[in-house]
Amino acid sequence: MRDVRPRNIGAVIDDALAMYRGSYKQLLFVSAIFVFPAALIAGLGQDFYLRGFTELIGSSVNTAAEPSAAFVNTMMISYMVMGMAAQVLALGRAYLDSSVLRAAPGMLYAPAESGKSVLKGGLARFGWYLLVVIVVELIIGAAAVASFFVLGAGAIAAWAAFSLAGVICVVEDANLVVAIQRSMALVKGSYWRVIGYLLLVSALTAAFEGAIGSPAIIRQLVASLQNPEAVFQPLSVPWKVFEGLTLGIAIALPAPFIPLAMFSLYLDLRARKEGMDIIVRARELTPSA
Repeated sequence: MRDVRPRNIGAVIDDALAMYRGSYKQLLFVSAIFVFPAALIAGLGQDFYLRGFTELIGSSVNTAAEPSAAFVNTMMISYMVMGMAAQVLALGRAYLDSSVLRAAPGMLYAPAESGKSVLKGGLARFGWYLLVVIVVELIIGAAAVASFFVLGAGAIAAWAAFSLAGVICVVEDANLVVAIQRSMALVKGSYWRVIGYLLLVSALTAAFEGAIGSPAIIRQLVASLQNPEAVFQPLSVPWKVFEGLTLGIAIALPAPFIPLAMFSLYLDLRARKEGMDIIVRARELTPSA
């Protein structure tokens, strides 16, 4: 049993990483099924579209010629593929989150039994989790619009206040209203701590994704230093596929860590607000009937 006493932010992150390391094969199995395919397609669509856009700019500057209809069609198709894949990716990530959060309490005691068990476990609360995610995103979006003139302060506050709603929905089998109310209650009084934690998790995820995609970035930097026009020149299809592949891997690998990080924060705030560590230890000391 892991320590569920109130911890500092670094220890909370370490707990999430420890759970990831303990069950990484099972977690990556789910990510490979529900995240990687859509991430790969989105990455390929993005790479072909963005690269095509830079090639279009270079062609227009150098030749002042109109792009061919085939070239424009390719860009339009890449954009549509990227958009559709992004929607599928969002659904896949939601199912991954639901699966990981459902398995997370058991992972405090031992690694997950198998990737299939984690995969199946997510189905029970997926519908509720997806509903909670959609509603929370709508609320944050509305708060961002309402707080436009104060640099999105309302959106940041809403982001923190409702950050645990998805976790509570899955872990506590809570409905939408209860999940939102519980999240607000747990976060109350710890807004700055939660905001800092969310920013740290986002930064760590972005750094990891950047590290995976660094070969493609380094190649582009070297090419642009050697020839400033290189960024606008056509890129071979195999290299575009490689860049799309690295982006897909960069998204899929850290995906299971994010729900684990939120679960670890949930445990920490419950220990602070509700003395959950005392409750857990009391149950361990109580003889079974």
